[in-house]
Amino acid sequence: MITWKELYAKKTEDFKDPFEMLCYVAEYHSQRIEAEKEPNNNRHKKRVRNQEEKDKDYEEEVEAEARTSKQKKKRSRIIDNGPDQPPNLSREFRTEIAERYRGTQIVLVIQKQIFKTDVNRGQNRFSVPARQVITEFLTEEEKRKLNDQDLSVVLIQPSLESIEMKMKTWVMPKENGKASSSYVLKTKWGEVVKKNNIQIGDIVQLWAFRTEMRKNTLGFALVKIRRTITPTEQEDEEEEEEEGRVGRGGGHYAAASSSSHALVSA
Repeated sequence: MITWKELYAKKTEDFKDPFEMLCYVAEYHSQRIEAEKEPNNNRHKKRVRNQEEKDKDYEEEVEAEARTSKQKKKRSRIIDNGPDQPPNLSREFRTEIAERYRGTQIVLVIQKQIFKTDVNRGQNRFSVPARQVITEFLTEEEKRKLNDQDLSVVLIQPSLESIEMKMKTWVMPKENGKASSSYVLKTKWGEVVKKNNIQIGDIVQLWAFRTEMRKNTLGFALVKIRRTITPTEQEDEEEEEEEGRVGRGGGHYAAASSSSHALVSA
């Protein structure tokens, strides 16, 4: 590379002719321009590298956020369907089944949480997703019948009162082309909800039994094993809890906080 010292050291007689001198000067200026460009190129490359690193960091951050969001959604889909070890059917229900219906073959069909659709007046049905059935409770003949018609059944309510209902199978297609099926108790389900104060969040069990007292031998018992605390009940519990903390002479006693749910004997 020609330096400025070399350029100014040159004399006219060092060149064969003016053209050679002109080429020498042009080469010097060309090299100088390239030398000035190099720092700019380096700065540009550095900016590009920095931007690429920022883009990579951003992509990693977005991916991490997406994973976290997916995990949160997955956790949010976890449904509380009550104790992993379902409580046994209580003695009072077993007595009602035995004495009123001479019932036998008592099995637990499902333990589930009550959802909005279960208490919606417009829908008026209690849903039992087939894939959540704990114990098979239908005969082959009943399964065939449910494909195209309703089945008359009796339901013992949480109040121990009985009511005649209809049962049928619902098949619901999904977006992926598959289908899910549910057994539904309908017709008078709205009366059951109102009379037994069934609310969203309650945990219930549906038990099936067989009886010879009816033409159709299938019967059910609906049991509330955990109920939702209403706002009024919550206020009453908090007042009772506060009263329990206050002792004679204004002293305070430690009191365990009341549970957000009440367990019903089962």
